Amino acid sequence: MIDVIPHRLDALRARVRDAYDGIGHSSGRPYIYFVYPPEHERAVRRLAAETLRSDETICFHHLDVLPITIAAIKGQEERRQQLLADPLAPDAAGDIVRRWSRALLQAIATTLESPSSNGKPVIVLAGLAALHPLGNPTALMEGIAEREPRDPHTNRVLPIVLLVPGMRPAQTSRQYRFLGLERCVLDFYRGEEL
Repeated sequence: MIDVIPHRLDALRARVRDAYDGIGHSSGRPYIYFVYPPEHERAVRRLAAETLRSDETICFHHLDVLPITIAAIKGQEERRQQLLADPLAPDAAGDIVRRWSRALLQAIATTLESPSSNGKPVIVLAGLAALHPLGNPTALMEGIAEREPRDPHTNRVLPIVLLVPGMRPAQTSRQYRFLGLERCVLDFYRGEEL
């Protein structure tokens, strides 16, 4: 399986470069889910950093979700524990995921302030395992969609690539198992899978 990942990343780069303005037209949002076996996390991160590099046409912004999620709830660990321990809390996990979505939107805005090239911006999200067990990539992207990150120069909605540790269930379409877990079968939220 690891042998095909470089080829898939090359196809992803070509898709972003060749169809930048068309990404998301058929699915509703410019999100590309790149699902790979969780045991290949380190290799995928390394290969993504090598393959998805900025040039004069595309500017890839790589963001690690783990430090963003940690910073978003820093100093509120006790409150988070209370919310999660309270069975009557209406949607404590959802509240935390929404907080993470807002923090991610802020991180995207900050990243776009100083691009590494003049190319069209693309956000690449890694470290999505940090969302488990309170959230998942689908819930995160639902929260992001409320405010659609945009290119500050053109005001166009940005393509977002999600490096998702998981598996594609056999004989299904538009679904993935987050972290390969049977109980975490999710739909791609208005994006495409590559």
